[in-house]
Amino acid sequence: MKNPAWLGEPFAIKDNKIFLTKKVAKRLLAEAQEAFPYEYSALLAGRGATITACVPMPVSPDKHVFAWDGKTFLQALQHIRKHNLQWLGVLHTHPHTPPIPSARDIAGWHYPTLSYWIVGLATEQPEWRVYQWVQDGSCSSFAAIDYTLTEVDCDDEETNGSSAPKNS
Repeated sequence: MKNPAWLGEPFAIKDNKIFLTKKVAKRLLAEAQEAFPYEYSALLAGRGATITACVPMPVSPDKHVFAWDGKTFLQALQHIRKHNLQWLGVLHTHPHTPPIPSARDIAGWHYPTLSYWIVGLATEQPEWRVYQWVQDGSCSSFAAIDYTLTEVDCDDEETNGSSAPKNS
């Protein structure tokens, strides 16, 4: 079954590279550092395999877990669709540990075609890692992949996920 147009498939082609604009990376890092010591998360959007926008999610009240309620998650997806973008991934931080998927991260991942980003903030220099979900027979897990920072960006500030969904 084909995914809806708003659900991107950055890994539809084996060994596909993924790109993140520098502008979005800078914004994500600033917001993540502002949320410290709590976990920060955002939906990542763009076209093809290039992330050009983000939709920040509410900061977790927990220092070791991120989670969203259904209404907030659906509002974020609507924001992506409204701007004719595709949902390409999820980013969250590990404020106190390295950027390696935890058992909870692995158990809670339901989007194998999307990218999974973790920014580790436990060291002086933030560590960025991106993962792809891989299925090998009956075993599924994350595999670290390379990404490229790029200058390409959208000019429309509204497209860059300027408003975060609100919890109600």
